[in-house]
Amino acid sequence: MTHIKQFIFITLITLSGINTSNAQDLNHQSTQNLLNGFISTINNDFDKVKNAKGSPYISDIFEVVKLKRFGDKTFYGRYDANLGEMQLKLDNDTIVLNNAEKYEITFVMGKKIYKSYNYKNDDDILQQGFLVVLGETDSMAFLKEEVVKYYEEKPSTNGYDEAKPAEYKRSKDVFYYRLGDDITLLPQKRKDFLKLFPKNSEDLKEFIKENKISLKDDEDLVTLFKHVKTL
Repeated sequence: MTHIKQFIFITLITLSGINTSNAQDLNHQSTQNLLNGFISTINNDFDKVKNAKGSPYISDIFEVVKLKRFGDKTFYGRYDANLGEMQLKLDNDTIVLNNAEKYEITFVMGKKIYKSYNYKNDDDILQQGFLVVLGETDSMAFLKEEVVKYYEEKPSTNGYDEAKPAEYKRSKDVFYYRLGDDITLLPQKRKDFLKLFPKNSEDLKEFIKENKISLKDDEDLVTLFKHVKTL
């Protein structure tokens, strides 16, 4: 049983004397002290993670990240795609960002951006969580949900079939389209996708055909979005 701490940032950016400029100048100790005032401690059982094959994380390694509200201040973070949680490493503590808050986190190495949104997942369940930004303007965005599923251990039932250990498996990414504040599943069929852009459907149809764009590939969607925002 390991202690994980969870950010409670509800009033963080409205505190007297705290603003973007001085947040950028915080040294490590003062940052730690500041965060400690907005952390609640919860208990998570990590035996499930430790004893299972695979990993719930997109990368097991904590990588250098920046939180937009802290300017150029850097932290070490990783994303748990099974629980939909963003974890940060501070000294000997692992802390979890509160999904109810608005965050923008950039993984510096690959310039990968996660933002927290309210959206309905592919099971039509409303949730608050982190999505990867594939492309974005003020009015629209292409987004990606990374998913890792957990499968329980399956013991042998008759002594002949092989027991299966508990396992984490990466599932297919789920893609979304944001228009204004509304986030919906991005259509995977070309004809349905083109309906999102009725005025430019012929242009997009030709672009998708010429560039062999797959609406199920994140790199292709990045390329497509760059074209969409020029229309």
